[in-house]
Amino acid sequence: MKMSSKARYGLYVAVELAKNYDSGTVVNVASLSQSTGVTEKYLEQIIALMKKADIVESLRGANGGYKLTTSPENVSVGRILRAVEDNLEIVDCLHSGCANSGKCVARSLWGKLYDNINSYLDTVSLKQLAEDDL
Repeated sequence: MKMSSKARYGLYVAVELAKNYDSGTVVNVASLSQSTGVTEKYLEQIIALMKKADIVESLRGANGGYKLTTSPENVSVGRILRAVEDNLEIVDCLHSGCANSGKCVARSLWGKLYDNINSYLDTVSLKQLAEDDL
């Protein structure tokens, strides 16, 4: 399984926001772009997905920017990745209709792999990731 650039960059953004959470600092997209090496335009798309999932919130104005909606220890890496990565589907047919679902020899394998990946990612908090404390 290969994660997309949205997943990687979504984690980069979340880690930067986690590092600023305790200080209450709001981080603007230009700073996020500089620290992650990702264009502002692409970051805005990723952040929009994270806002929709209620992971980040935006503040308007001259000192506006983004911040986490809750403390980093309460945000799992799995939640972030599912927000930006279309629910981490490992195969298209696992949760949608599949013509071969009744006779697919790998369906159980894909289902267990999906469950194990999500279970693990849900045990890792953003705080752990930001502190590299895995």
